[in-house]
Amino acid sequence: MNNSNPLKIVMVAGEASGDLLGGDLISHLKDRSKDLEIYGVGGPKMQEQGVTGPYDVNDLSVIGIVEVIKRLPGLIRVFRYLTGLLREKKPNLLVTIDLPDFNFLLARQAKALGIPIIHYVSPQVWAWRSGRVDKIARLVDHLLVLFPFEAEIYAHTKMPVTFVGHPLVEKLAPWIKGRQTGVGSRDVRNSLAIRDEEKMVVLLPGSRHSEVKRLLAIMLATQSKVIGKGNRVRYVLAQAETISDETLNSLWPAESEVAGAEELRKSTLIRQGETYNLLMAADAAIVASGTATLETALLGTPMVVLYQVNQLTYEIGKRVIKVPFIALANLVAGRKLVHERIQAEANPTQLAEDLDQLLNSTKVIANIQDGYQEIREKLSHPTKTPADVIIDFLPSK
Repeated sequence: MNNSNPLKIVMVAGEASGDLLGGDLISHLKDRSKDLEIYGVGGPKMQEQGVTGPYDVNDLSVIGIVEVIKRLPGLIRVFRYLTGLLREKKPNLLVTIDLPDFNFLLARQAKALGIPIIHYVSPQVWAWRSGRVDKIARLVDHLLVLFPFEAEIYAHTKMPVTFVGHPLVEKLAPWIKGRQTGVGSRDVRNSLAIRDEEKMVVLLPGSRHSEVKRLLAIMLATQSKVIGKGNRVRYVLAQAETISDETLNSLWPAESEVAGAEELRKSTLIRQGETYNLLMAADAAIVASGTATLETALLGTPMVVLYQVNQLTYEIGKRVIKVPFIALANLVAGRKLVHERIQAEANPTQLAEDLDQLLNSTKVIANIQDGYQEIREKLSHPTKTPADVIIDFLPSK
């Protein structure tokens, strides 16, 4: 390639997860070609790869209608900066990562300027707002998806869609190996002083304050019932990085909410920043619905999934969400592999029964482990890597 006229890419990520994908993508692109210039907006991982500018992911990471309205002037400034880049740099390609509402507006501008667009991470059109499929196909020149079943959703469109694998498979590889060899599991259990005859259960109540407040009480109430069945169980709470010690203390249920709450505080081990180690070593887990269900499946921990929201949100959600399961593990497996307990079913009595099975039924455990292996297989064999698609898409020089 001729270094006097390098190929140019504008890349945009607006959340921490997108920044991780972007940083890894740029690193692989640089391995493939030294004749690239990349501009845009990202976070620390993309900045480490040379993407600089006046804005970063924090300027784009906004959740909720009220928050968007409050931050609208700042979002407009970032949008104008990026459209200015598109006009000034005249890039060969715009790569947008997740953040669909903002990035698809930017894609419209790129389309008007004749700049092709690759979008990385499909919106959850399989769950809700399926009408976006055709709109995305009109905007995007190539879509990179994380789940193999997503390619089928766009099959009726003319838009190329490539399954590029899920980043969690590579990220979790050392822990998966640790689970399979048993070495890592023993080290973790020893560090927690958990005896061989004791079962280890991990609690993952979520990463948002509202989730923890709602779900932690249910998980703690479940503990007493499982122990009451004669199981020798040690419980470990995986405290999310987004939940400070002070916040966790404020969210801990009162005695009036959960009988024996203070005693449970003393007996429950609490660890922050060690979630993957804990799951690798655990016999079972109680997990709030979300990405954690996929992480738990990849790491091989039998689980029951739960979720509760206020009743109005649930009634609205039932009418707009069009998937048979809420757990990503079940969606990827294509069947009900693990129990999902939602709303009224997410109660201590039901969860204790589920957990008792996960700890004691060899048949249930074996069925789940077989399904987990299927999930790993499905997510481990991408058609191409994101860097492959982009290098093939760029004009040859």
